[in-house]
Amino acid sequence: MLSQLLLGSAITLVSLVGGAVLWWILNETLEKMEPWLQRPPRPVKSFVVILMAVFSTMAMMTFGVWLWAIVFQQMSVFGSLEEAVYFSLVAYTTLGLGDVVVPVEQRLLGGMTGANGFLMFGLMTALLTDTLRHVRRVQHNLRD
Repeated sequence: MLSQLLLGSAITLVSLVGGAVLWWILNETLEKMEPWLQRPPRPVKSFVVILMAVFSTMAMMTFGVWLWAIVFQQMSVFGSLEEAVYFSLVAYTTLGLGDVVVPVEQRLLGGMTGANGFLMFGLMTALLTDTLRHVRRVQHNLRD
């Protein structure tokens, strides 16, 4: 039990650090784009930033799902990589269909996969909100 909790915590930490790095990269990119964002046409530029934020959040999710899937595959929890990715995606998104489940010996890892996804969705929501707020602030300050 303790080994599963430690492994799950380590995977979650790597996933969250990966998400934080992607968020940092996005923020740094937006800082460099500020002069461009301030020039008209602003709605088109807002759309570009939204796309950047959405792709960043998708990259965060993809990274986390594949990280869990690779760990499950290395542990031989599932018969194929496809099954490991499928389970990871279903658990990570907290959908939990139950058609593919981890063996009883690793079931804590299954729950931790869902907890990791839940945390990442919070981080992704914060990223999207912060990014949109930043762009609106930059564009609004110019109009004053």
